[in-house]
Amino acid sequence: MPAQRKRPKPRTPGRPRSTTSRDAILKAAYQILNEAGFAGFTVEGVAARAGAGKATIYRWWKTKGTLAIEAFLVELTPRLERRRPTGSAIVDLRAQVHQAAAIYRGRAGQLLRELIALGQEDSATSRRLRADFVEPRRQYAIRLLERAIASGELPAQTDVAVLADALWGPILHRLLVSHAPIDRSFIEKLLDLVLGGAMRAAPAAVQGAAYSSAKEGSQS
Repeated sequence: MPAQRKRPKPRTPGRPRSTTSRDAILKAAYQILNEAGFAGFTVEGVAARAGAGKATIYRWWKTKGTLAIEAFLVELTPRLERRRPTGSAIVDLRAQVHQAAAIYRGRAGQLLRELIALGQEDSATSRRLRADFVEPRRQYAIRLLERAIASGELPAQTDVAVLADALWGPILHRLLVSHAPIDRSFIEKLLDLVLGGAMRAAPAAVQGAAYSSAKEGSQS
């Protein structure tokens, strides 16, 4: 009598192995990056902590820099996009800038400086950081400014690209170049100066209501 062929065991429900492994690698990578900075960041260390092989890591990430960038983005992006929109684009923009500045004041700001410095030597890392971190933040600000124009909070002739750069440029300059504080007081003054100047060209009634609403929103 022929031996019965064993039936394969049914797969247990859950996430695919590759997704689970990738998530474990990214989690381990951010932990090491957060603990030791990029100077202490190694593929060997990530592999050991994640329980993964170096070959697996290098199959998905060509360099340790691109792994570090993705781990940083996976951790940081949800924190930057956590706040729910309100009825005012200016309120939302002020809140977004405050939220980002609060994050940059912490460990994430130190890591961002290290990763940007790394990008000066590693073009792949630099491209990834610009495409997946810097530009999305700028585009989000531009969309909010376009909303503000549509709602009348800003005048129709506002150059949203220049205005977005005027908001984020001083913050990044302090973070990366001067290392001057980016505390709440500085952010409030920056927002008042940049957005206040742009809003002064809007109709007086809309301007007053939008400014009051924005100030109340930034205090919440």
